[in-house]
Amino acid sequence: MKTDQLTAVVAETVLGWVGVALSEHGIRYATLFHHSREAVLGELAAFGAGERPDRRAEEVAEFLRGYAAGEPVSLDDYPVDLPPCTEARRQIWLALREIPRGETRSYGWLARRVGRPTAARAIGAAVGANPIPLWLPCHRVVASDGALHGFGGGLAMKQALLELEGALPRRLPARREF
Repeated sequence: MKTDQLTAVVAETVLGWVGVALSEHGIRYATLFHHSREAVLGELAAFGAGERPDRRAEEVAEFLRGYAAGEPVSLDDYPVDLPPCTEARRQIWLALREIPRGETRSYGWLARRVGRPTAARAIGAAVGANPIPLWLPCHRVVASDGALHGFGGGLAMKQALLELEGALPRRLPARREF
């Protein structure tokens, strides 16, 4: 069985270094923001992605730079190519794209949306395993009382992303510590 060759695309943004692993069909994996290019490349290499020429690389890098700068770019419109997963995870991950920028939804909402209304904890586990953060916006999922919980990049990054998108008011000063 032939495996896809994944291309690593890395961009420096105002929030730090970030990257994606592109398959021929779209984004297969993505990182959150890191302090160094090497950290992003290491994470992408763990998914089997390597740096190589790709005609889509600059477009994806521009999406990432624009997003981090707070521009109204829609990452939700860029194609994703989910890695092999269960049908339940596929439904959960794709349902994340239904949460509009500037809004949040609860784990309970997500559970109901995918037809598993009593499975909020299982939904949380699937959200935590999201392979394409930002593009499948798991940071937009919050507790039923609106509190921020569980995010692979840490709660400070989750809050910063929600502020960036307008779902939360911006803190002052605007210094980011994540």
